[in-house]
Amino acid sequence: MKDVYFQEEREEGGGVPSISGITTGTLTSDDGVEREYIKIVLDGVDPTAIFKFGVSVTPFHYYTEGYTGDLNEFGVDVGNKDFMAHLKTKNDRPVGAGPYVFEEYKDNVVTYGPNESFLLGSPRIHTFRYQEITLGAELDSLKTGTVHYADPSASATIINDITGAEGDYAKLAYTLVDNDGYGYIGIQGQAIPEFEVRKALAHAMNVQLAVDDYYGELASVNNRTMTKVLWAYPDNPEDLFPYDGTGERSKELFLEAGYVYNEGKGEMQYPEGHEKEGQQVIFKFTLPSEAKDHPAGSIMIDTQEVLAKIGGKVDIETDQNLLNKLSTAYDSGIQVWAAAWGGGGVDPDMFQIWYSDPKVNQQPPRAGLFYLYENGSDEEKAMLTRLNELIVAGRSTLDVEERKTIYREALELSTGIAVEIPTYQRKNMFVYNKNVVDGDSLFSGEDVTPFQSPLSFIWNVELLD
Repeated sequence: MKDVYFQEEREEGGGVPSISGITTGTLTSDDGVEREYIKIVLDGVDPTAIFKFGVSVTPFHYYTEGYTGDLNEFGVDVGNKDFMAHLKTKNDRPVGAGPYVFEEYKDNVVTYGPNESFLLGSPRIHTFRYQEITLGAELDSLKTGTVHYADPSASATIINDITGAEGDYAKLAYTLVDNDGYGYIGIQGQAIPEFEVRKALAHAMNVQLAVDDYYGELASVNNRTMTKVLWAYPDNPEDLFPYDGTGERSKELFLEAGYVYNEGKGEMQYPEGHEKEGQQVIFKFTLPSEAKDHPAGSIMIDTQEVLAKIGGKVDIETDQNLLNKLSTAYDSGIQVWAAAWGGGGVDPDMFQIWYSDPKVNQQPPRAGLFYLYENGSDEEKAMLTRLNELIVAGRSTLDVEERKTIYREALELSTGIAVEIPTYQRKNMFVYNKNVVDGDSLFSGEDVTPFQSPLSFIWNVELLD
């Protein structure tokens, strides 16, 4: 790749205006080999820039093989449909820059062979297979030898069985690591627009139950709307909604919002002017599975009991399609739900989920923030306006300590607006057959992180003789 190529592309309208300079050169790598490099200089500050340069490498020798047209020095015949048609002939056997190349897919098994052109040499395991198995069957597949490495859902039972080393468990070993994500209970801001009512619900939620009743020692309570593995997560943040199992704090907040407690009926009722004025307050809580099978199940059941003490009612329903409805939560009739963020990413930028001005952020308004930004109380609007300012500020500096300070305040606001109540941070588990896989060739201990699994350097992993 040369400067002139990018310059010409930019002049023709194909470049990226925010990139002011792309240069190339050579350098000596840590292994003593001299290699080419590309240096990109940005016009502005963007802490997440490095994570946006995901470049798919397409090997020159493979994708140009068999093409008879004229190629430039980069292996491209610009603007030629025949060249594009030639590239499509490779679609069934793609090749990238990794240690393996695709060979076949058959009977739910993807088979890979070694990429002899891999930068770091041929992988030590010649044939590598991915097998598709039913969710929840990971451990049984390991015990029967169907697979030699898997990531079952971590549980104390599995740990105790492997540690006990009896029967088929004797050949297994495991590694634990913090999950890059967290569980939460969502409170839809447009469906429940009163700030005090959302806070009343939050104070009636005993999030510790997700740990005590489900994960045990494999999870901990999370008090902010961010994964705890990120460097910007504040140290020991306070619980903004301390649990009150008596329901009295929730009752106070309902009354502050204008709701009425009917002593005669023992009911908390909707306020004057509400379309359901005089009726008992009823909330719908939705889970993607039965309460007994979900980390938030015992939380919701307990909240149901707490609100019943002050005359409120909670209906808990199961909807297997819940996660598919969250992008249209309000229109889909979702009020309160439980889910988990699958990954928090490697940077704490909060824009995508928490920037609440719909003129700027186009993400689906699952939490109702767009509605609250435009229609909420003065307090809510002030909180969201300040949060937006902090999100922009966090994107405008590379200073880690400055960003920590920014996100500490931002997280207090995002949590405090009470549309997402964080619940737990759990651990992930990797299990392998130690009679087949050389455990010394896997990453272990502190080398395993939420962003680096035991197999991250798969080309160095070895099998036992």
